Amino acid sequence: MRFLALTVLLCFGVPAVVPAEQRVATRMRNVGFRVGNGVELRVIDLSGHLLSTSARPVVFDDVSSYLVSIDAARVAMTPESLTNLMNNHVFAGEHAPIKNVTIGIDGEELTQSGTLKKGIPLPFSIKATVAATSDGKLRLHPTSIKAAGFVSKRVLDFFGLELEDLVKTKHLTGVAVDGDDLLLDPAQLLPPPQIRGRLTRAWIENGLVIQQFGGAIPRTAIAPGGRHPNYMYYRRGTLRFGKLTMRDADLLLVDSDPKDAFDFSPKNYNDQLIAGYSKNTPARGLIVYMPDLGDLRARRSTPAKTPAPGAETPAPSKTRP
Repeated sequence: MRFLALTVLLCFGVPAVVPAEQRVATRMRNVGFRVGNGVELRVIDLSGHLLSTSARPVVFDDVSSYLVSIDAARVAMTPESLTNLMNNHVFAGEHAPIKNVTIGIDGEELTQSGTLKKGIPLPFSIKATVAATSDGKLRLHPTSIKAAGFVSKRVLDFFGLELEDLVKTKHLTGVAVDGDDLLLDPAQLLPPPQIRGRLTRAWIENGLVIQQFGGAIPRTAIAPGGRHPNYMYYRRGTLRFGKLTMRDADLLLVDSDPKDAFDFSPKNYNDQLIAGYSKNTPARGLIVYMPDLGDLRARRSTPAKTPAPGAETPAPSKTRP
């Protein structure tokens, strides 16, 4: 049951070498990266590359055409996103041994609760610490377990179970057992685009699970000109989006409402693109100002006001030339 902390992501292998035209340098800051089914990565700062997964250039419209190779980054996840990851991905199958998982944070520990399907449904709760291993895995170590109203340090023995019986790692990619701990290499547990990098540290802070990849952002990392607190910047290589192909890419996606993080969806970015606007730069690059995905959906769900029957329609206001 220790495996219930199978929550936090990202402990990845080293991506393959690809030609320069299929490598697009990227920098992201303050981005809520929605990867589907309620799972969101909060990118605090990231430096890396988009790498094509085929012989063709990176296709922005196809999230399976590329992966995000991290050189250095700090990312975070909320308990809500972790809950969705567990229920909608890890234990989404009909025969999953765990259901109705809820993830929370208590101080510097993860809390998990749910129902164990073993004969009759058994409610459980567990606390676990998070840490990075020396080889870049995420270690989840249980500190307390409670199941069916009983407290047991060895809850698996209490139920006559082995960890492997519950986790069934032979059917799960990126999951390994080390004693009572679970080691995660969860890049393949997430929907595309895949994210790869070396996890060097993991901890809990301010109600978030935070992970550090690599070291500090290198001084040589790309960064856009101007003051943009929330953005995604793509430079060099070849990048295709829509019907356009940008060689020696120079594309900056900017949050049009910088008061909070840039709420962005790689699968639904075209809707955000349509609702925004763009302009060219003197260096023949492109800057696109995009609304947050949440704001865009809020606009669509707000019904338009119509005048009451018989009421006069206000004339459009006039402005001076």
